[in-house]
Amino acid sequence: MKLKVAGHIHEVVRRGEGTLDVDGTRVEASVRASAPGSARFEGRAGSRSAAVFVIREGDRVFAQVGGRSYTMTVVSRTASAAADHAAAPGALEAPMPGRVTRVAVAVGDAVTRGQELIVVEAMKMENALVAPIDGVVTLIDARVGDMVQPGSPLVVVEPKAAEGAAS
Repeated sequence: MKLKVAGHIHEVVRRGEGTLDVDGTRVEASVRASAPGSARFEGRAGSRSAAVFVIREGDRVFAQVGGRSYTMTVVSRTASAAADHAAAPGALEAPMPGRVTRVAVAVGDAVTRGQELIVVEAMKMENALVAPIDGVVTLIDARVGDMVQPGSPLVVVEPKAAEGAAS
């Protein structure tokens, strides 16, 4: 996603469990959810490390780093994640604008066709997105509490590689 902070736009891309790119810099991060819409990140980029407490309310993100507070605005979800996975047959999008209420899988999980992956609440109705195929989760671009729109993949499931296939 792209975040606007003090007039500057920064790009944050989730590369997998525990890895982010922040403006092109790789950050190893562990995340611990503390309440719906909030989390604590412990991150390391090279020799620098920091703990960041984050609360997200709609398109605003409030962060506290080393005693300093920042207010950010979500400008957009990352175009690269959408472009990489938009045409994938296992890409699942929100059926309508809503809020993510449950994420039942993690990147790397093996899933079976029909298995619940993520739930989006819209108009007081829960909409479960289920695996369209047997496969492996390769992307999750939403967390509990996120407001989502149709058009960007929230979860991508790719078919499992055939046993004994050359790598």
